[in-house]
Amino acid sequence: MSTFCAIDDNALIGLIRSAQKRIVFIAPGLHKTVAEALGKRFAEVDKLDVTVVIDPDEEVCRIGYGEEAGLRLVNEYASQNFIGLRAQPGLRVGVLLVDEQTLIWSPTPRSVEAPPCSAEAPPSSSEQASLFTAPQAPSPNGLMLGSNPAQQLAKAVAAEGSNSNLMDTEIGKHAVTPDQVQQTLEELKKNPPIDVDLARVTRVFSTKLQFVEFEVKGAKLSTTQLSVPGKLLNADAKGELQHLIQSRLRAFADLKGEEIEVPAYVNGKAALDTEQKPILEKVSEASLQRLRNDIEKRYLYDITGFGRLIAKDEKSDFEARVNAYKAQVLAHSEGLRKLIEQQANQIIDEAVDLVMARAERSGAGNLPNPDQIREVLHEGLMKAKADTPTIKLVFKDVTYEQTQNKDFRLRVEKALPPPKRKQLGNWSEHFEAARESEQASA
Repeated sequence: MSTFCAIDDNALIGLIRSAQKRIVFIAPGLHKTVAEALGKRFAEVDKLDVTVVIDPDEEVCRIGYGEEAGLRLVNEYASQNFIGLRAQPGLRVGVLLVDEQTLIWSPTPRSVEAPPCSAEAPPSSSEQASLFTAPQAPSPNGLMLGSNPAQQLAKAVAAEGSNSNLMDTEIGKHAVTPDQVQQTLEELKKNPPIDVDLARVTRVFSTKLQFVEFEVKGAKLSTTQLSVPGKLLNADAKGELQHLIQSRLRAFADLKGEEIEVPAYVNGKAALDTEQKPILEKVSEASLQRLRNDIEKRYLYDITGFGRLIAKDEKSDFEARVNAYKAQVLAHSEGLRKLIEQQANQIIDEAVDLVMARAERSGAGNLPNPDQIREVLHEGLMKAKADTPTIKLVFKDVTYEQTQNKDFRLRVEKALPPPKRKQLGNWSEHFEAARESEQASA
C-alpha cells in the first residue's frame, strides 16, 4: 500500500463503501457523489459508527471544496437517519477514518484547479478497496497511514537515518537542481506573481455584486413613424428639393394609452384564480414603462461610467420580474398588432386625407397620387406590425481591474443604499491589506 496517493472523489467513495465498523469523515465540504456514498451508509448506523464534521459556510462551495448539491444531499440523508452533522468553521484539511485505515488529504479548491485522478471509477461495495496500491501517485495530495505512521512516512520518503533505499522512495526520487531553480526564478521575473490575493480582493464583489445589461427594444409601438417620400408629401417643393425631403407620420400615436388584456403577475409569478386559470389585467405602453422603471429602480444600482450593478441575492427575484414583464410586453404587443390590423384601413385613410389636404392647401399644381400614398403607408404599416419587442438581459462579473479602481469603489459606496453596504461588508479593508502587502514587498 502506498503512503502518498492521489485523492479524488472516487478514492473517498471507495473507502467509504469498504467500511465495516467505523467511518469518521472530516473535510471542509462534499461533492454530490461523495455525499451520496456517505449518506447511503447512514442507514447502517445500527452496525456502523458514523461521524461527519464539515464547514457549512458558503465560502466552501464558492472556493470549490464542496458543492451546494453535496451539502444539501448529506443534510437530507442525516435528517432521514437522525444523524447529527458537526460543524467546524474554517476547516481546510481532509481526514477519513475507515475501520483501521487513516487517510489524510489536502482537499482541492476546484475553483482554482482540478483534483488529481486516483482511478477511473470507484469500486462497488463488494470489491476490496485497491485505490492506493499504485507505486507512486502522479500528483499526490493525500497520505494513507497505518498503525506506525512515523516509521511509514520515514520509509516512504527515504528519510535520512531510516536506512531506506532512495530508489524505493514513493516521492522525491530526483534532486532539485540549481538549473531548475534558476529557470523558475527567471520565469517569475518575466511574469511575476501578483502581490495581492485576487480571490480575497474580488470575493466580496464577485459573490455579492454583478453587472447587468437590461435592454428593451420595440416596446413602444406608438412612437413608430411611417416614412413618406418627399415627392408625395411635399408636392409644393420644387425640383431636386422634392427628393431631398422625407417626412414621417406618427400613425400610431393614439395607441400609447390603449389598454390590452394580458396575463397578470404578482411578484414575478403568474396570478391564478381558484380554478388555476390565468387572471388577466389591462396594461398600456405607459403602464408597462412604469413597471420597467420600478423594476430597475428596485434592483439596479447605476455606477456612472461603469454600468449597472445588481445584488446577487436579489438576482433570481429580478429575473422572475423581468420574465413577467417580458410576457406582458409580448402579449400587449400582440394585442396592439391585432388592433392595428383591424384598424389598418382607417389609419391609412386618415393619413392619406391629411397628406392630400396639406397638398391642396399648398396650392401646388400637381397633387400627389392618393393610391401611391396609400401603398407606401400600407407597406410601412405592415413592417411596423411585423416587428416584435426584444428584451436583452446579460450578466457580467466584476473584474479584478475594476476592484482596484478607486473611482469605481467610491461610486459603488455612493450608489448602494445603507442596507446593501452593510450586507456587502467592509470590503475596503481588503484593499488596504493588499496595498500594505505591496509596500512590504517593495
